[in-house]
Amino acid sequence: MRLIQLFKIALFLTFAFSLPIKPSNSKNLEIVKISDKNKTRTYYHLDKKNSLVYPRLNKVFDKDKNYAVKIISRTKISKNSNSSKSFGYVLNIIEGKDTTIKELKFKKKVSQSKVPNKRGFSYTNAGFWLEEFKGNSKTKLLIEPLKGSPEIDVRVVFNEIKDDKFINDINPVNVLEANTVYFLKDSSYIKSNKWFSINKKNEFQFKVNGPLVLKIISRTDNLFSDDEFYGFKVFENGKFMINQNHKIVKSKNNAYYLDKYDNKMDLTKYNATYLNVPEGLNYYLIKNIQGSNGNTLVKVKSTLND
Repeated sequence: MRLIQLFKIALFLTFAFSLPIKPSNSKNLEIVKISDKNKTRTYYHLDKKNSLVYPRLNKVFDKDKNYAVKIISRTKISKNSNSSKSFGYVLNIIEGKDTTIKELKFKKKVSQSKVPNKRGFSYTNAGFWLEEFKGNSKTKLLIEPLKGSPEIDVRVVFNEIKDDKFINDINPVNVLEANTVYFLKDSSYIKSNKWFSINKKNEFQFKVNGPLVLKIISRTDNLFSDDEFYGFKVFENGKFMINQNHKIVKSKNNAYYLDKYDNKMDLTKYNATYLNVPEGLNYYLIKNIQGSNGNTLVKVKSTLND
């Protein structure tokens, strides 16, 4: 099963103490040392013929923790360039027999990054992409060249995610009725408040002051159709950012909510999407994606302002 997603803008999330993940086929790859702000980091070159193959993540992670995997990519650019340069890659997320394919595209200007002791060219600012995984995940990552993209250099790092950093619930500026989600923890049901329903009629609009990081948690009640995925769109300051799709998998913790008629509506497991909010006041819109049926319940949390 293959899901193809196209992203036009990079998302990034900054964590301290990142640890690198080396490709399994690193012996067959060109290693590139890139310097930035007095630090030199190791990247792996992705040309038109090769791919970057990464080991099963449970061989790298502690099984009882959650992790963010951040993919950092750059391409060469003239150090005197005043324009932006486009580049990208294809990310394959392989989970058993299922493969999710994401075509990631970036457009970045020249940075101060460079290869030490070489003249004539620099590197673009980095394109960032982040995925969340559980520590026991057997997922494998495969990064392939994107048609039409120049050759790039890639660095993959990971960090433990600590949910206690996301402490603020974000409320919509448009009028939406909040839902309460119930789910089993041990032998008792736990209540989680401030879930807002988006569907073909409802949108979730909100504003926040950055810089900070948003965590968009979502579930759907569309469990009894032939659909395999649900999704939503995110806009930032009126500009399209991302089509986010998630596989429909029923909650193992029996998550549900009550609709306006007090009917019990079973839900999928939760999925998380992270957004980095730039400095200043920013406006966001989350709306239903075409072909996503039922109701998608969304809960947005944020870190404190830096």
